[in-house]
Amino acid sequence: MLSLEKIRNAKKFIYKLFDVAINEEISVIEEAEEKVQLPEEYLERFTLYELQDKGFLKDRENEFKSLELAYENWKIVSSPLLVVNNPGEGGTSLLHSSTYIYPSAKILETNFSIDSNQKLIDLLSHFFQISDNISTLGELEKVIYSKDENYIVILENIERLFIRRVKGFNLLEDFLLFLHTTKSKVYWIVSINKYSFYYLNNVKYFSSHFPSIIHLNPIDNLLLKEEIIMRNKGYNMLYLKPNKITNKVEKQLKKGTPEERQTLLENIFFKKLYEFSKGNMSKAILYARESAFKVKDKTVFIKPYEQKEIEGLILDDLFILEAIFQHRSLTIKELNIVLRNSDRQSRLSIEKLLERGLIRTTSNSEKEVEYRINLMYVDILKERLRERLNRNFR
Repeated sequence: MLSLEKIRNAKKFIYKLFDVAINEEISVIEEAEEKVQLPEEYLERFTLYELQDKGFLKDRENEFKSLELAYENWKIVSSPLLVVNNPGEGGTSLLHSSTYIYPSAKILETNFSIDSNQKLIDLLSHFFQISDNISTLGELEKVIYSKDENYIVILENIERLFIRRVKGFNLLEDFLLFLHTTKSKVYWIVSINKYSFYYLNNVKYFSSHFPSIIHLNPIDNLLLKEEIIMRNKGYNMLYLKPNKITNKVEKQLKKGTPEERQTLLENIFFKKLYEFSKGNMSKAILYARESAFKVKDKTVFIKPYEQKEIEGLILDDLFILEAIFQHRSLTIKELNIVLRNSDRQSRLSIEKLLERGLIRTTSNSEKEVEYRINLMYVDILKERLRERLNRNFR
């Protein structure tokens, strides 16, 4: 049996671990020393989802005004609009909720790779509800102009129309030509991933096709905090010490009252969340989820997430990661085409990156497995591309 002295020492250790004053009413004696699996009910609060209602999109007033202005400009000069955004910044939510500006708008989601002219024609024909047997984009253009109505089309993820290979830009260029020839009948609102925009500008002067371009701004830190607090509603949030703190902070924690200590630790947590997320709501939500250390009853213990250093990435790994950045997501088959790898080479590399958590799987509308960059590692991986491949991306 443990002696009374050992029990007391164990208590002091646990209290120190969770940074809770001994006389505080919350008992943490039974808490685990390691982070444990959180209850499903709590994790569900941090699900990422698209917002459809404009009222829920806070801090996007300027973007909505820009969308309204771009629409008015199209009525005069027939200019298509390009919206540039990073994954997780709310571009899809913004565009879906912007239909209050143009209720007749239709959303064309390209959540799979379009790799042939006929596939693009079939997709557009179905979208415009054209039953004629169309074999070229020129024929499709004539049918659109033969109709009395104008169209408003929100095309998401235009980067799905190219693949980085010899002649891999032909389809994208064909579509851009179609966009220009139909822009007086169709108001095109097109979205693109920020890294794809950077890449296509370098190789194809992509931005020159869009007189109107909207770049999404970072979300205000106060709204990020509000969102995290809201997702923890009903739980008492108890903040724990980070693994690394300065001597100055250590002294402040020792001198402060329990309330002062919690206020200080809360400020430290949100400061780290702001630095990590850089105004990206999805990254802020994921950071908060990863920082949840333990849930007991209606108390959640929050310890700032510390990102692991990424070491040992070889050039082949970086080429795969950059290819995924450029295309937003890729299947194994597409990776083989882009990198000219064998199927075995690609699968071995992908498995290694999956094990390290640097990429994640998703499914497209054709039920194929695709691979995307894990949002938790976006910034650090971009930094590696700058350092090792000299990619001047910001």
